Amino acid sequence: MRPTSRLLALQTKRPFLLVLAALLTMAFTGYFTSRLELKTSFGELLPQNKESVIVADEVSARLASASTLTIVAEGKDVEALKTFVDRLAPQVRALGPDYVGTVDDGAQATQAFLKKHRFLYAPLADVQKVHDDIFERYEYEVRKAAGFDLGLDEGDPDAKPPAPITRESLTKRFEEEQKKLEDKLPGGYYLDTKEGRIAILVRTPVSFGDAERYDALLAKIRGLIDAVGPKQLDPQMTVTLAGDLIVGQEEYDQIKNDLSHVGQLGVAMILGVVFLFYLRFRTLLAMTFTVAIGVLWTFGFAYLAIGHLNSSTGFLVSIIVGNGINFSIIFMARYLEERRTKEAVESVSVAVADTWLATLSAAGAAMVAYGSLVVTDFRGFKHFGIIGGAGMVLCWCATYLFLPAILMAFERVLPLREKDTWIARLRGGYGRPFAWLATRAPRVLTVMGVALGVVSVVLSIRYVMLDPMEYDMANTRNEPKTTETTARALGHKVEKIVGRQGQDGVAILVDRLEQVQPLQVALHAKRDAAPKENKPFDKVVTIYDLLPKDQAQKVTLVSEAVEKIRRAHRKGFLSDADFAELEKELPPGDIQVLGVDDIPEQMARSFIEKDGTRGRLVYIVPATGKSVWDAHYLITWADSFRRTELPDGSVVRGSGRSVIFADMILSVVEDAPKAIVASLVGTLTIIVLAFRKRRGAIAVSLTLLLGVACMAAYVAIYESKTGVAGQPFGIELESMKLNFLNFVALPISIGVGADYAVNIVQRYLLDGEKDVGRVVVETGGAVILCSLTTVLGYFALTYSVNRAIVSFGIVAAAGEVACLLAAVLVLPAVLRWKELRRAARSKG
Repeated sequence: MRPTSRLLALQTKRPFLLVLAALLTMAFTGYFTSRLELKTSFGELLPQNKESVIVADEVSARLASASTLTIVAEGKDVEALKTFVDRLAPQVRALGPDYVGTVDDGAQATQAFLKKHRFLYAPLADVQKVHDDIFERYEYEVRKAAGFDLGLDEGDPDAKPPAPITRESLTKRFEEEQKKLEDKLPGGYYLDTKEGRIAILVRTPVSFGDAERYDALLAKIRGLIDAVGPKQLDPQMTVTLAGDLIVGQEEYDQIKNDLSHVGQLGVAMILGVVFLFYLRFRTLLAMTFTVAIGVLWTFGFAYLAIGHLNSSTGFLVSIIVGNGINFSIIFMARYLEERRTKEAVESVSVAVADTWLATLSAAGAAMVAYGSLVVTDFRGFKHFGIIGGAGMVLCWCATYLFLPAILMAFERVLPLREKDTWIARLRGGYGRPFAWLATRAPRVLTVMGVALGVVSVVLSIRYVMLDPMEYDMANTRNEPKTTETTARALGHKVEKIVGRQGQDGVAILVDRLEQVQPLQVALHAKRDAAPKENKPFDKVVTIYDLLPKDQAQKVTLVSEAVEKIRRAHRKGFLSDADFAELEKELPPGDIQVLGVDDIPEQMARSFIEKDGTRGRLVYIVPATGKSVWDAHYLITWADSFRRTELPDGSVVRGSGRSVIFADMILSVVEDAPKAIVASLVGTLTIIVLAFRKRRGAIAVSLTLLLGVACMAAYVAIYESKTGVAGQPFGIELESMKLNFLNFVALPISIGVGADYAVNIVQRYLLDGEKDVGRVVVETGGAVILCSLTTVLGYFALTYSVNRAIVSFGIVAAAGEVACLLAAVLVLPAVLRWKELRRAARSKG
C-alpha cells in the first residue's frame, strides 16, 4: 500500500489514536507559542545589519538610562510637597543601579552653579558695561583724590559723577536671568506653586516590555511612597506615576490588548460564518479543532525560527485562521456532498482524493505569496512571510492529517444523519445566487469582466505613476483618541515644570570629545548650504553649549574689574563696610575658564553616558515648522546627519527613530516591486504545475490577474475619491496610500486569491467540463465561504486602534472580494458561455 493509503486506513480505522496525537502536538507547540514575546520597536522591522539599527543600538547601549519614571505629587500645601520630595528622593536613590540610574529632584545644583558663575553666563555686553562702569568710577576717585579735573562738564547742570560702586550696581545686571530661573523652579524644586504640583524624575535602566523588572520597580517605588506617608504630610496630597516608562508600558499593553482583541474578534467572526454555512455544531467543532492545530503549529514554529513577534506579525492570528481554515472548508464541503449518499469511510476517501491537489495548489500559491516577502530586506516583511507561509503549509498538513480522523471519531460516537429539512436545504447555499447569475447572463458578465479588467489596469498604472507611497507617518500611528492615557495627560502638565521630555531631537554619539565641535561645524555647514525653505534642521546642541560664550574675554574683563574693586578698597575709595558687602558678590579666588568637567552632573545629565563619560553626545533639533511625521521632511532630515565626514577624515554616523523611519520608507519603496514580482511569478508557476491541461492554467491565471487588477483599481479610486478624509470604521485615514504594513496585502492577495479560481477550475475539470452552475453551487459555495473567512480575518483588523493595521485590513479585504468575484462570477460566466457555444456547434 502507498503511504497515503496507509494514512487513510489509520484515519478511518483508528481515528482516536490520531486525535490523541493531535492533542499531544498541540500541547508541545502550545508551550512554545506561550513563550513568544512581542517586540514593538520600529527597529525590529528593519534588518539587524542595517546601519541605522546598528548605530541606534550602539547609542542606546551607551546611554545612562533607558527610561524616565516621573513621580508627581499634587496638593495644596506647597511646603508639604517640598517635604515629600526631600524625604522620598534619597530613598529612591538608595534602590541602587539595578533599578535607578539617577534621581533628579530639582535644579538646586544647577541654580547654585549658575549663580556662582553668573558673571561668565551674563551677556558679554553686560560684563563689558559693568567693567567700564567700575573703571570709570575708579578713575573718577583717583582724579578726585589728586585734585585733578574730575572730567565733568561744569556748564551742564545735569552732569553727574559716575555712580558709586555698590553691591546693587554690581549685581543688578546679572540678577534678571537668575530670577527667571528661580521663578520657574521655586527653591530649586520642580514645583508649580499655582497648580500645587511637584515632580521627581527617576532615570532608570528598566524599560517597558520588561514585565518582571517593571513590576518590581513600581512595587518598590510605591512602597517607598507609602513609607513617606503623603497623606500624613497633607491629607489632600495625591501621588501619581508618569513618564515615558509608564506611557511606553501603557502603549505596549495597549498594543498587546489590541492584538488580542483583533485576534479574538476575527476568530469569532470566522467561526460564526462557518457555522452559518454548514449549520452543524459537529462540523464547526471539527474545523475549529483542525485550524487550532495548524495555528499552534505555526506559532510554535515562529518561536523556534524567530523567537518573537513584531508590530507587523503580531496580528497574524486572525489572518492565518481566516486563510488556514480554507482547506478544511473545501474538504468538508466535498465530504458532506458525498456523505449524503455514501458511508463515512467512502466519503472521506472521495473528499481526500478530489480535494488534496486543489487545496495543496492553493496552499502552495499562498505560501509563495507569503514567501515572496522573504526576498525583501525589510525584517517586518521577512518575518511576516516566514510565519504566514509556514502557516499555510502547516494548516494544510493539519487538515489532511487530522480532519478525516476527527470526522471519523464523530461518526463513531454519533453517526451523521442527513434529513430533508428546511435547515438541510439552507446548508451550503452561498453559491446559488452566483450560479444563477453566471448561468443566466454569461455573455454580459464576460464582456463586463473584460471591460472592468482593462479599466482596472489603466487605473492601476495611473496610481503607480502618481507615487502611491504614504508620506504622512501620522497615518501609521495609533488613533490619538486611544493614546491619551492618564500618564500621558499628566506628562503634558509636568512638561511645563521640567521641560519637554523625549524631544523630537535625536542624539549622535561620537567616539572622541575632540570630534564634537568639528561635527557641529560640519553639520551647520550642511544646514547653511541648504535652500532657505528646505533647511534640514534648526540647530546642533552639544555640551559646549552649556558653557558660557566668550569666556576668555569675560574672564579678562571680570578679573580686571575685581582687581579694580580691590585696589579701590586699598586706596580708601571704598569703605570697609561697602567692600564687605561687595566682596559677597565677587568670585572667590582667581576666576577661570570653565570646561565640560566643571558643569554639574544635574546640568550635564543629557550628555553623560552610562560609564560616566560626558560630552560625546550631540543633539540635532528639527527645523521649525517641519514635522518629523512628514516622510518627505523626515528623509531630508535623516540624510543630513546620517553620515558626516570630519576634516580629519573620520566619519560620524547618526541614527535614531527618524533615520529608522526613513529607512523603513525607503525599504518599502525598494522591496515592494521585488515582493510583488516574486509572488506573481511563483503563483503562476504553481498554477501551471497544478494543471495538466494548459487551458485550466490559463483560465486560473487570467482570473487571478483580473482580481488583482480590480484590487489595485479600488485602492486607486479610494485614494482619489476620499481626498481629504474618509472615516472607514471610525478611523480617520486621509488617503489609501501604501505604507510599511498595508503594502503586504498586494503580494499576499496574489497567492491567496489564486485559491478560489484553482478550486473552481479543478472541480470543473473533474466533472468533465460540464454543468458549471452545479460546480459554483457545490464547490463555489465552499469557495465563497473560504473567502468570507479570509475577509472577516482582514475585517477584524479594521477594529484595531492602529491606522496602518486598519489600512492593511481594508486593502487586503478589497483584494479578497475582487479575486472572489472574478472566480465565482466572471470565470463561471466565461465557462458557461463556452458551454453554450459548444452546445450550439454540436447542434449545428
